Amino acid sequence: MDMAMVTAMLAERKCRINTLRFVFLGASIGCLASPAFAGDWKITPMIAVNETVTDNVALSNTQKKGDVISDINPGLRIDGFGGRSKLHFDYQLHNLIYAQDSARNRTQNYLNAFGTLEALENWLFIDASGVISQQSISAFGGATSGAVNTNVNNNSTETSTYRLSPYIRGTLGSVAEYQLRYNLSTTNTKSNQAFDSDTRELMGTMKGATALANLGWSVDASTQKVTFANGRSNEADRLRGVATYQIDPQFRFSLIGGREANDYLTVSKEGHTTKGAGVEWSPTERTQISASREDRFFGKSNNYSFAHRTAGTAWKYSESKDATVLPSQQSSVGLGTFYDLFFSLFSSAIPDPVVRGAFVNALLSSSGISPAAQLQGGFLTSGVTLQHRREMSFALVGVRNTVTFAATQTESQNLSQGAGTGLLVGEDFAVAQNIRQHGASINWSHNLTALSSLTGTFSRLNSTGTGTSTLETNQKTMNLNFATQLSPKTNAGLGARRVVVDGTTNYSENALTGVLSHQF
Repeated sequence: MDMAMVTAMLAERKCRINTLRFVFLGASIGCLASPAFAGDWKITPMIAVNETVTDNVALSNTQKKGDVISDINPGLRIDGFGGRSKLHFDYQLHNLIYAQDSARNRTQNYLNAFGTLEALENWLFIDASGVISQQSISAFGGATSGAVNTNVNNNSTETSTYRLSPYIRGTLGSVAEYQLRYNLSTTNTKSNQAFDSDTRELMGTMKGATALANLGWSVDASTQKVTFANGRSNEADRLRGVATYQIDPQFRFSLIGGREANDYLTVSKEGHTTKGAGVEWSPTERTQISASREDRFFGKSNNYSFAHRTAGTAWKYSESKDATVLPSQQSSVGLGTFYDLFFSLFSSAIPDPVVRGAFVNALLSSSGISPAAQLQGGFLTSGVTLQHRREMSFALVGVRNTVTFAATQTESQNLSQGAGTGLLVGEDFAVAQNIRQHGASINWSHNLTALSSLTGTFSRLNSTGTGTSTLETNQKTMNLNFATQLSPKTNAGLGARRVVVDGTTNYSENALTGVLSHQF
């Protein structure tokens, strides 16, 4: 009977996942097929063949074996907007073929897509997004080195997240503006550990002015339920009010108060009063500074950010401390990809996400940097964690040179296990209740000619875990890549990489890569 119930639950979840995938695809097609199709659209089919020669295909410390891996990679990219729709869609299907052992042959998917559709003019909107990428399971097993994992790596798994978010927005006369949004998302991995989850969230916001010209107000409320694949679930409700006083056009001050209830620290929901304050300062249109602090159920919650840009540079620093669950954590762990880095750096300069996505892809392409190339860091969890993050990034974009630097420090604490609300899935938190990762990555890209570029990357990552056991892993990654344009639609490249991992996990790898790609 128990087995039948488990089978039924898994079948029901698989049906929900497939349904959401089809709904996401339908929303994407809807963007293209909207009445205002006569916008600016660019649809680019492509295919690439990647060859990798490695001296350690299984990333082993004791039995290193070489192999030659062929990656036949068709893909499709769509960027554009019409009067009522915007869409960025980048999909690749990697078919991996191993010369020494055909039993290892497999496929991997890569997807980065998001779009919005204005279903009813100036009132009903639909956002949709989808992400498929390789994620590291453990913080101590060596980080995934790229968007596609050509190595036979037990610490890497394909992870997909789909999100559908319809919302309405409007005004109540001259009194207030409102927005009501429903978020539905599902996260699924190919790992045999139970990292899968579904999230349902309803959010409402209302804001307006007062009789005092410089005094404004806002109220936001949300209710969220996250269900994990092994049957556990967490619920959280929150109500918050904010009073904002605009001291001058560049500076404003806010007071925050509210109430929240969740079952993160207890078996049943427990309520807590919240209070805090914040400031925002924009000394120029190119510089934004904000800081806020609230008393939350776990203690102090801090959020600081600084963003500045010039004609050729972009700077960003952020710090946050908050409780998080997998769906929100997965999209922001580690340093992400170069696409993620530049997408974040130019957030203040280009607020529209679809327009920003097209700009970032064009910038990376002209610099010879792969948008899907991973920086480093991050790992999967399935439960509630208290996460303290610090991130700093910088980009210098010149005529022939592009230099980027990114650094991150993340401290994660297991909230679920300590409260006795259920075992947090994932081997890391089973033995280390506190995990700290800090890493840095520097990239330099130089345009040798109008058609050729040389790119070098060095990154370092340290992961430390304390608790029941003490774990530590260090990783160094070095990449050097040459790219050239053979024709207006054909590109080629050669590369070399070296990876050294020591500590809880030990191995090294050297590899040579070659790629030939064509756009249709």
